[in-house]
Amino acid sequence: MTGGPEPDDGAPTSGPGGGGGDGSVTRRMVLESVGVCASTMYAEAAAASAALASLTEAHAGNPSDDSLAAVREGWKAAIGAWQQVEVLKLGPAGPVTTPGGQGLRDTVYSWPLVSRCLVEQTLVSEAYADPSFAEDALLNVRGLAAAEYLLFFEPAENACGAAATINTSGAWAALAGAELDARKRGYAAVVSADVATIVQGIATAWAPEGGDLAGTLTATGGSGSPFKSDQAALNVVSDGLFYIEREVKDMKLGRPLGKVDCAEAACPAAVESQYARVGRDHVKNNLVGFKRVFDGCGEASARGFDDLLRSLGSADVASDMLSGLDGAIAAADALETSDLVTSLASERDKVEALHAAVKKVTDLLKTDFVTILDLEPPVIVEGDND
Repeated sequence: MTGGPEPDDGAPTSGPGGGGGDGSVTRRMVLESVGVCASTMYAEAAAASAALASLTEAHAGNPSDDSLAAVREGWKAAIGAWQQVEVLKLGPAGPVTTPGGQGLRDTVYSWPLVSRCLVEQTLVSEAYADPSFAEDALLNVRGLAAAEYLLFFEPAENACGAAATINTSGAWAALAGAELDARKRGYAAVVSADVATIVQGIATAWAPEGGDLAGTLTATGGSGSPFKSDQAALNVVSDGLFYIEREVKDMKLGRPLGKVDCAEAACPAAVESQYARVGRDHVKNNLVGFKRVFDGCGEASARGFDDLLRSLGSADVASDMLSGLDGAIAAADALETSDLVTSLASERDKVEALHAAVKKVTDLLKTDFVTILDLEPPVIVEGDND
């Protein structure tokens, strides 16, 4: 993975800047903790997704204010659990370019690839009712992103242009009122059931009694492993942690703040979760997920990246990253509302502080972390000096 020779499987090599450690923690120990952590996190996501599917089915069949409130809370729980696993880029949810990756992440949650207009066209065509919808549908008309619009957006207008067929034909106008609401409920039930099936499949693949991908992480180099060495596997885990650099720091915070790909002082339309308005919670859950993977899910017997860094004589880097993560999570909690659109207007200084706190962690991630552990950062961040 790197320019020099790879550490032997399980070896506690010191690496640059690693003098003074006792070498008691190996890369294989960290991979074992990552596997257990991933199994736990995906199981949590599967349980939350299954609960959402049950709630949306009940709401579709017997709608009420109470059932709507319950299904919205169910969506928040499901997306919250999924936001934590966003930092895991290996296994079935990982990109197809990674060992064992099947690209299932986008079928669960496609953000930032979203299209309200396409979802509204699907409401008109009722394509969601087709038995083959889960197999044939575009990514941006399915998953938790589509469910968010269907469950939280109440106004009757659509986002398609005046020349769009659903408008020129009068098909959208004909859906006003009860029929539109009924189709939203039915569509939400379909995509939620699809998500539950996919996430359960991912969780089963990781579970020891299922595909035991957790075990595969500690069997590198064998005929059944997609990884040729512990170092190669650790590098893929590390790549996932960079989610907080590109997606969280730059896209979820930097772009709305006008710092990245935004020509204005602020771009509130770039905020994640435009309908449920829980963008702050998404950022916090991403950070919580990062910390869980980084420290071995906080289990006393686990050996996380922090323990490996200490073992290599870089206890200061481990402490700085953990304190930085705690600071970033606290900065998210400091926002008065979960709605980042509102926070941009009413407490921009706190959103700036959150961005700065995340950057403090990603600066360490891009420098000391990868250097000490002899890892290669993802290509997308190489040469990024921000």
